[in-house]
Amino acid sequence: MGRKGTGGRLKNQQKPFLNCELENANQVRDQDLDRSWMDSVRQQLIAWYEGSQRDFPWRRGNDPYRILVSEMMLVQTTAAAVIPYFERFLRRFPDVQTLASADEADVLKAWEGLGYYRRARHLQAAARTIVDRHAGQMPRELDAVRALPGVGRYVAGAILSFAFDLPAPIVEANSQRVLARLLAWRGDLKTSASQTRLWTAAERLVPPREASKFNQALMDLGALVCTPRSPACLLCPLASLCAARRLGIQDSVPVVTPRPRPLAVTEACAVVVREGTVLVVQRSDGGLWSRFWEFPTINLEGADPAGRSCGASVSLSEGVERLTGIRVRVGPEIKTLTYAVTRHRVVLRVHLAQARSGSLQPGPGLVDARWVATAELAELPLGSAARRLAAWIHQHFQELSGH
Repeated sequence: MGRKGTGGRLKNQQKPFLNCELENANQVRDQDLDRSWMDSVRQQLIAWYEGSQRDFPWRRGNDPYRILVSEMMLVQTTAAAVIPYFERFLRRFPDVQTLASADEADVLKAWEGLGYYRRARHLQAAARTIVDRHAGQMPRELDAVRALPGVGRYVAGAILSFAFDLPAPIVEANSQRVLARLLAWRGDLKTSASQTRLWTAAERLVPPREASKFNQALMDLGALVCTPRSPACLLCPLASLCAARRLGIQDSVPVVTPRPRPLAVTEACAVVVREGTVLVVQRSDGGLWSRFWEFPTINLEGADPAGRSCGASVSLSEGVERLTGIRVRVGPEIKTLTYAVTRHRVVLRVHLAQARSGSLQPGPGLVDARWVATAELAELPLGSAARRLAAWIHQHFQELSGH
C-alpha cells in the first residue's frame, strides 16, 4: 500500500513538469509568429551587427555582380579562404560583360585552387545569361534570379537582399544554426522537414527594410557567437529570445548527422619525359575536372570517382599507352600525393617514365594529349593534385631528366 501511495504522489508530482515541458514546446513551435518576438529579434540583431560585422571585400558596396561572384565562391569554402581568390578573380574579370565574353579556360585558370570547378562554369553561364537576357543587369525578380545557372534558393536570397535590400530569406550553415537554436528545433538539419521549418522561420523573420543587414547579421552571429560547439550565449544579443538557451539545450541543438568516412582510392600516374618536355592529357566534357589537364593517370584500387579505370586491371605502362598512344618504360615511384575529392580520399602514386615510341592519340575520356615544357604547365587549368605535382616537376625537372 505504501509503495502504491508513493508512486501515486510521484506520478502526480510529474504532471506539472510534463505540462510545463508541453507548454514550452507549444510556445517554441510557433514563436516566429509572435510579432513582438520577431520585432525584438530583428532590432537586437541589427543593432549588434552594426558594431560587430565582419569585413569582407564583397561587402564593400552592393554591386550584384560582386555578390554573385562571392556567393558562388563561398559554396563549400570558408570566407577567409575565398578572399584572395575573390580579389584575383575580380581583377581579371571586373564586370559581368568581361566574364561573359571570356574563354572558359581563362575562367577555370582564375578559379584554380578553389575546387568545385562546376561553380566556375555555372558562374560564367550565369554571367552570359545576364548579358544575353537581361541587358547586362542583374534581375530583381526571384524567379529570374533563380533561373540563372547554378543559383539556388540561398544564393538568390543573398543577391536580392544584399544587392537590392529586398526581403528575401536565406538559410545557410551559420544562419540555420542560429534559427534552429532560436526555435529549439531538435530535428536533424539535413532532413527536408528541418529545412522546410527553418526556411519558413527565415521568411517570417526577414524584415521588409534592412533585409541586407539582417541576413548578414544572422550569418555573422552564427560564425562569431552562435558557433557549432560551445556557443557564447553570454555575449549573444538574442540570448533572452533564444528557446534553446531557455530550455538549456543550446549545446545539443541543432542535430547534424555526421559525415560518412571518406572512401579510399589508390591511383597511379606517369610523369613521362621526352626531350625536355612532359606528357599531359586533357579530360573530356562531363564528370570531375571537365576539360582540365593532368598527367596520364589510372585507377589502381578502391572507388573510381574520376572515371580512370581501364576496365580490367592493367599496368601503368599499358594504361599510359591506352590514354595517349605512347609506349613508355615505367620507372620507380618518385612521389606520393594525397588529396580529397567529393567523398573520397585519394592516394596518388607518381612514377617517372621514359617515352619509347608511338604517336599522340588521346584515349577514352580524353580530348587531347600533348608534350609541353614544364614552364607551360602553370598556364594550363589543372586540378589541385596535378597543380602540386606540376610545381614539383618544374622544380626538379633537371634531376628527373637525368634518370
